[in-house]
Amino acid sequence: MSGDQPLPAILEHARPRIPVDLMNWPWFSLAKTPRKAPILYQGKKHSVHVAPVAGATAIATIWDADILIWAIAQLVQAQDERLTISTRLIAQASRILGFLGRDTGRSQYVRLAAAIGRLAGTQVETTLGATENASVRFRWIEAWETTPAGVLLTLPEWLLMSVRQRRVLSIDPDYFGLTGGIQRWLWLLARKHAAQQSTGWVVSFDLLHARSGSAARHGDFVAALRRLARSGRLLTYRLDPVWHRGKEAVRIGRYAVPIHSAILVPGDNPGFLFPNRGDPV
Repeated sequence: MSGDQPLPAILEHARPRIPVDLMNWPWFSLAKTPRKAPILYQGKKHSVHVAPVAGATAIATIWDADILIWAIAQLVQAQDERLTISTRLIAQASRILGFLGRDTGRSQYVRLAAAIGRLAGTQVETTLGATENASVRFRWIEAWETTPAGVLLTLPEWLLMSVRQRRVLSIDPDYFGLTGGIQRWLWLLARKHAAQQSTGWVVSFDLLHARSGSAARHGDFVAALRRLARSGRLLTYRLDPVWHRGKEAVRIGRYAVPIHSAILVPGDNPGFLFPNRGDPV
């Protein structure tokens, strides 16, 4: 297959995977109501700026990002099978929906198109993956079109580099069933930070709010975190409300019984589990 041809993204045995960097930084709106306000985050080493392009109605949501998870899963599996990969891939919309565990009714196709449109209408500028004293700028989907063969997507080189460098982790398919934006975001963050820490990972509510990029008021965000912490469980992780250094916090840990998505699988790179351990979260 020529590098100019899109990858037929029809590898049904591909497992959900996501780039590590997408689990650790605020890239998406966590609300289902449209958000036009930019996401601005400045850490010790890296910055993230996410905003709608001119004419776009809203930035991409964490639910829209499911399409990127599908695309990354296809690219990782194709690379494992020594197929030629590039930023372009194509598949019938029904395959994308099936991978995400969604129905294939007409309304789902409409929602899929809207999600792709938001991904294409969201511009990202970040120092992650850039050369020193520089930044990179891209859209989550650089271009897309519907063809007789399916939906043709062009991803940014920034995402493809994550695949080539194996900076990806597997995620539990049940993640797609999480309905809350904060739930989803916290699970991804836990998968990245807590999966390999046997004693649990403690993080304050204040730091979680700052790291999330959420437009929710601090009090509302903390109230949502309290409810999650009191529930005691978030899919593959246990949650325990604690106080840490005088601040309200949560301890996130693995269950004693291994769960398939909480361990490394082929395609995971343990060297990238904690690429920024010097940065507080």
